Amino acid sequence: MNQNKTFDRMIQFIKDYKDIDPEKVKDGLSLLHLHREIEMFSEMKASMQGLSARQIETLEIIFHHPERSLTPAQLADQIHLTRSAMTSNLDSLQHKGYLKRASHPKDRRMILITLTQKGVHFCHKNLPKRYHDIQGVMGVLSSEERQQLQDFYGRIISFLREMSNAQ
Repeated sequence: MNQNKTFDRMIQFIKDYKDIDPEKVKDGLSLLHLHREIEMFSEMKASMQGLSARQIETLEIIFHHPERSLTPAQLADQIHLTRSAMTSNLDSLQHKGYLKRASHPKDRRMILITLTQKGVHFCHKNLPKRYHDIQGVMGVLSSEERQQLQDFYGRIISFLREMSNAQ
């Protein structure tokens, strides 16, 4: 379905509500659509390596951690996944041989996630490519534009957090 026609129908619907600015809604929906499209390309690139984007982020975060091990809760918080989604993510990565679970040395009730040799090798081989790709994408913007984009996203996220805390 054509996105513009869908947007037009949405705007027509919104016009009956005097307290809703149709242009702001249209801009917001357009931004969400663009964000999903960026995520789609990220997922497509990750799938070429046999993983999801979240799985690559998981390996990356563990790889760059000083001890190269984290708890599932720490990973979930850093990647912004629910605990149950992180469990599924870790199950898949463990099944593929990229990481292992072990009891926490100080608290047996906790689990530590550590990269296997295969996981470390994957990171050494693929993270430079990932960073090169990110550099290329960000290269279409000037330094000032990149900073503005970060500032804009930061303001939106701050507002969303305030909204979330108010509920």
